[in-house]
Amino acid sequence: MSRWLIRNCDLVATFDDDDREIAGGDVLVDGTVIEAVGHQLSTDGCDRVIDGAGLVVLPGLVNAHQHLYQGATRAIPALERALIGPWLGGLGAIFKEWWQHGRFEPAHVEAIAAAVLCESLLGGVTTVADQHYFHPAGPTRPYIESTIEAAEHIGVRLHACRGTLTLGPDPDVVQSVDEVVRHSAELIAAHHDPEPGARVRVALAPCGVHVDELALFDELAALAADHPEVRLHTHLYEKVDTDAARERYGRTPWELLVEHGWAQPRTWLAHVVDPPAAEIAEMAAAGVGVAHLIAPDLRMGWGCAPVRAYLDAGVTLGFGTTGSASNDGANLLGDLRIAALAHRGTEPDDPTRWPSARELLRMTTRGSALCLGRPDLGMLAPGMQADIAAWDMHSIDRIGVHDPLAGLVLTGLSTRAAFVAVGGEVLVEGGEPTRLDVAAIAARARAVIPALPE
Repeated sequence: MSRWLIRNCDLVATFDDDDREIAGGDVLVDGTVIEAVGHQLSTDGCDRVIDGAGLVVLPGLVNAHQHLYQGATRAIPALERALIGPWLGGLGAIFKEWWQHGRFEPAHVEAIAAAVLCESLLGGVTTVADQHYFHPAGPTRPYIESTIEAAEHIGVRLHACRGTLTLGPDPDVVQSVDEVVRHSAELIAAHHDPEPGARVRVALAPCGVHVDELALFDELAALAADHPEVRLHTHLYEKVDTDAARERYGRTPWELLVEHGWAQPRTWLAHVVDPPAAEIAEMAAAGVGVAHLIAPDLRMGWGCAPVRAYLDAGVTLGFGTTGSASNDGANLLGDLRIAALAHRGTEPDDPTRWPSARELLRMTTRGSALCLGRPDLGMLAPGMQADIAAWDMHSIDRIGVHDPLAGLVLTGLSTRAAFVAVGGEVLVEGGEPTRLDVAAIAARARAVIPALPE
C-alpha cells in the first residue's frame, strides 16, 4: 500500500473526540490507516502529494440503513403516493412476480447492488449497511453473497444485514426460523470479519416484530452473542409495527425487543419515528443505536423522528437512506439537507432545537459508524481507517459560503464528492472514479431490471 498526503485543504473536519476543525489542514495516510492529521505535515516517504485547495475533508460517510436491491424499483407510478401498507404490498408483489419469472436471481441483485454502491461512493459514502430481506421459500438463494461481491467490485465496505420475513399470508416469500438461523450462521462463517479494518461484516436483521416470529429474535440474539462484532438490526416504530404489536401481543414494539434480548449495545434500529417518550431514555440506557432516515420517513407521510430528544437522551444516532424504493436514491449528503430543513418545522419557535449541520454530519460519520460497531471508522485521527471523502467548495454553486460545513449541507447543485478514499485506496479523484466504468455499471443494471408487471 502507498503512503500519501492530502495537503492545504480548505478545512479538515475530523469529528474526533475534540471535534477538531483544521483550516488549511493536511491528512497523512500510510497504507490503510491515517498516520497524522494537522498542519504542514512532512512529505517524507510519500509516494504522492495531493493538492487539497478548495476541499472540505471529512471522514467517509457511513450509510447505516439501506436496501440495495430496491435500486430496481425507483419512482414506481402506482406507489408514488402510497401509505406504508399498500406500499409494502405493492413492492413485494413486484419482486415476487419478477422472481417467479426468473428475473430476480442473484446475478440481477449483484448488478443492481453494484450500481447503487457506485452511486453511494460517488456521493462520498465509504461504508453501507445493507439489509436484504427478500428471501423466497425453498433453497436460500445467495442474494446476500451477491451484494458482498458487488461491494468488493466497487470498493466500499459492506455490513451485510441478513434480513428476514418469517410471518405473513404469502407462503412463497417467508422462511422458517430454522432456515434463517442456519443461513445466518453460514454467512457469519463464510464472510464475517470481526477485526478492525474489516471490509465485510455480517449483521442479523429481522424485518420487524410485525412480520417475524418472536422466537427468531431470541435465536438471533443468541447467535450474535456467540460471534465477536456480529450486531443486531431491525426496523422499529415505522407505523405498521406499532398496531401489530399492540393487537397481537399487547406490547409496544420496543417492549417486545426488551423481552427478547435486543435491548443491548449490539443493537441498532432503523426509523424509530414515534416511540413513546419514556422509551427514548430506555434506549439510551440500553446502549441501542438509532439510524435516522429522514427522506423515507417524509415520503411515507410519517414526519420527523424526535432527533433532538434522542440527542438530549444520549442515544447513539446515525443516519441512513433506506432503500431506493422509498427514497429514490442513495444520496446520503442530499438527505442531510432535507433533515436540516424538515426538522425546523417540528419546533418552529425554538431554533436551538433544530439539528445543526455539524450534528447532522456527525450522525452520518461518527454516529453511523458507532451504530455499526465500527470505532475504527467515522473520524479522522491517527490509527483510524483511511476512509476519507472531500467536496469542492470553490465551485460556482458555493460562492459566498462562509462556513464550509454548513455550506456543505445547505448549498450546492451537486452532492458529488471530489475525492474519496477507502482504506487508503483512492477511488474518486477530481470527481471521477479512478478504476470504475460508471457508464458500464449503469448499463449492466438497466439491462437486468425487468419492466413492471402489468
